[in-house]
Amino acid sequence: MPTLNVLFGSESGNSEKLAQSIERTAKEIVKQAGEAHKFDVAIKNLKDVKVADLTSMEHAVVVISTWGEGDPPGTCKKFCEDLFADKSTDLSKLNYTVFAMGDKSYQIFCGCGKQVDESFSRLGAKAFMARHDSDLDYDAGFEPWEVKMFTKLAPMLK
Repeated sequence: MPTLNVLFGSESGNSEKLAQSIERTAKEIVKQAGEAHKFDVAIKNLKDVKVADLTSMEHAVVVISTWGEGDPPGTCKKFCEDLFADKSTDLSKLNYTVFAMGDKSYQIFCGCGKQVDESFSRLGAKAFMARHDSDLDYDAGFEPWEVKMFTKLAPMLK
């Protein structure tokens, strides 16, 4: 059975809140579809993930904030530094998308999410949907993004 990995990196808890929403929506999809559409959902804080763990994943949604001028959230700084420096891990089995959170008042808007997206791509992962860069009013764009994301992802999880 396929697994949707919902990965989050958060400083203030906003990314975690959105990741939990994705998890709830995914479980509701499975509940409503019954046997016709079964998949598992795993939610993970990126502070507990190693880059090598990504090699066993086939489907991932990353929700990550940017701290200050393009920096990763402190809770997952180690994961991000390792990912950004990695030149050899093979992520060719991974289909992913990124919901990047930031603040347009900073020069490097959504810098961490952009680097995660670029790093996944460089390591061979395939984006099933383009990265979404969200400003402080992330709630306004999240729900339509989530609907679109599940529409694109659902056929892959059968």
